[in-house]
Amino acid sequence: MNVSFEQIDAVNGLLTVELKREDFVSDVNKEVAAMGQRHPIKGFRPGHAPKSLLMKYYGGSVTADVIDRKVSHAIYDYIRENKLHVLGEPLPSEDTKVDIMNDEEMIFKYDLGMAPAVELKLNKRINVPYYNIEVTDQMVDDAIAHDRKRLGTLVDGEVSDKESMLRGSMVELDEQGNEKEDGIKVERTVISPRYLADDDEAAKFVGIKVGDTFVFNPHKANNGNIAELAALLNVDRSEADVKSDFRVTIEEIKVNKEAEMNEEFFKGVLGTDTEVKDEAAFREAVREMIARANVPESNYRFTVDAQNILTSKAGELQLPEEFLKRFLKLRREQDEKENTEVTDEEAQSMFKQLRWQLVKDHLAQDLGIKVEKEDIDTAAFIFAQQQLSQYGIYNAPEDLIRQQAERFMQDDRTREMIQEHAIDNKFYAAVKEAVKVNEKTISVEDFRKLYEKDEK
Repeated sequence: MNVSFEQIDAVNGLLTVELKREDFVSDVNKEVAAMGQRHPIKGFRPGHAPKSLLMKYYGGSVTADVIDRKVSHAIYDYIRENKLHVLGEPLPSEDTKVDIMNDEEMIFKYDLGMAPAVELKLNKRINVPYYNIEVTDQMVDDAIAHDRKRLGTLVDGEVSDKESMLRGSMVELDEQGNEKEDGIKVERTVISPRYLADDDEAAKFVGIKVGDTFVFNPHKANNGNIAELAALLNVDRSEADVKSDFRVTIEEIKVNKEAEMNEEFFKGVLGTDTEVKDEAAFREAVREMIARANVPESNYRFTVDAQNILTSKAGELQLPEEFLKRFLKLRREQDEKENTEVTDEEAQSMFKQLRWQLVKDHLAQDLGIKVEKEDIDTAAFIFAQQQLSQYGIYNAPEDLIRQQAERFMQDDRTREMIQEHAIDNKFYAAVKEAVKVNEKTISVEDFRKLYEKDEK
């Protein structure tokens, strides 16, 4: 067996495997004999069927498997030993034609997509912006208002608002607006306008007093959500798809009384170990908390800008575009995708991602990036912290965050994502050290406009 490589152009190569029957015939004979042992042919004891008969039954498939293994091993051994930097996987050349059962000598040709060399070196002459999001007084006011509602208490109210909880009874009506005979009656139910899907139906529950009676449609109010209807009407899910109007009588109104600005409230927002005693110090602590919450947004924007700038600095990286489109199309066919064609838009997106991946891999090696267990643990901790903050828990105890992090690491997909985050965190931290970072403070509105510019 002989393997040779030909460089077609800067980004395309051809790998040729020359195989003679003597290179694989003994392996075929052994495997065919083994098949005869495992799968006896009727009329013969295991292992005693004639070789010619075994070849008739199993020769074709076994020969194909043996050749495929030998050629595959030869290809990947050659690529590894000769340190060829390839993209995707070798693809059989379209002009390869062999008769594996009759040809004494066979030639297998494989197209290779060659990775372009990246020459980029990081230095302090490369400028990458880092945007800090300005924390305004209005943002502090909004955060405090949100927390005062979140930590408030429900008290009896005279008139309902959108945030109120209303308790009452309901009866189903017929098409004439009269109480329906054998209709649904709910003696006690709870409704909050803020959770209703339909704005018009939700508005009926605002400005209401105890004792008020009015008609509303639960099905419309909940956008036909069976689970919500079953809970509201106190019926099984199988009986919940009711489209009738109902008359509701309000018996109790609970409104949210905002939390007072006192030490108890400060501890509820900042954590029980806070030393904040007055409103001025509390506002400053909230400002710092918002600034910390914005750091992931700033960090992510840095990765976007770094990717664009460093890819540009790397110069025009020529890719084997036709090879890559063919590779993606074959992958889709193997995955039995309904649409296997690769559009120009998909191709350009793939080329952009691949160019960055080549630059990133080159820089990661140049920077000596190595991810340790400690890095993954830190990434898991940060991920858990961010998840908790999405639910308004900004100052969770460390043990709770670590508990959440451990739970996330038990899920295969989440663990893989966290490991990728750990790699990215270390990579971009190293990039920050190697280039000149221009820090800028901008408004949240201008920060959002950065992404609008990206889309143009």
